[in-house]
Amino acid sequence: MHPYLTRLQVNPEVQKFFSRFYTTDELSNLLFSYGDGFEHFGFAFHKVPLSANFWFAGINNFSQVRQVMICSSAMEAVSWLNKNYLSFSSPDNLLFLSPGTGVHDTHLRWLSQNLTGKTFTLVFGRDVLGRVADLKIAAGIRRVPVAVYFEPEEMLRVVFRLNSYLFRQADFSLNAFERAVGYRFNIPARKPKGFNSFFDQLKANAGLNFNL
Repeated sequence: MHPYLTRLQVNPEVQKFFSRFYTTDELSNLLFSYGDGFEHFGFAFHKVPLSANFWFAGINNFSQVRQVMICSSAMEAVSWLNKNYLSFSSPDNLLFLSPGTGVHDTHLRWLSQNLTGKTFTLVFGRDVLGRVADLKIAAGIRRVPVAVYFEPEEMLRVVFRLNSYLFRQADFSLNAFERAVGYRFNIPARKPKGFNSFFDQLKANAGLNFNL
C-alpha cells in the first residue's frame, strides 16, 4: 500500500497488482520506469516521459496475456483498473502498457512483434492528442499505414489507404474516422464520462482539485 494511492482511494487489490511495477524516490513520490526515462508522480506534479519504450505492468509471459490495455500513462492505467476492477474475475492475465507522451514507430513495431492476436483496449484522454493516439495505435496494431497532420483552423488531415480525409479536431475520434473511411479496427477506445481522463476522474472522486 502506498499513501499517495490510498489518498486517491485506489482499491487495495489494485494497489497490490501494480506494486511490483513502480519504485519511489527519497520523498516517496512514485517512479514508473520506461527503461529510458521515468514517469514521476507526486501530489505537486505528474511528469510523463517521451520514450521509445513502454512502461508495462502485469504478466510478462505474453503467451498467457488475455487482454492488453494501452494507456496514456501509468497513472492512467492505475485509474482505469481502479474504475473497472470488478469487471474482471482476476487481473492476472492482463497486461498494461504506456508509451509515454508520444506514439512512435518503435512502439508499433514492438506491439506487432510481441502481441499479435491479443485483445486490445485503448485508454487515452478525450483531448485531440489522445484521440489521435487512439487512431495511430489501432492502425499500428492492425498493420495499416496511417498519417495524421494538424492543419490550420483546427483541422486534421488523415492519409489512409492513399486517400486524404479532413476532420474538424473537435469532431475527430477513432469511431468517427472508422465511419468516414468504412473500416473497422475492432479496438475499443475507452473514455470516462464528464472527464478528460480516468486519472482526472480518480482525482475528482477522491476530492482532490489539483491539476497535474
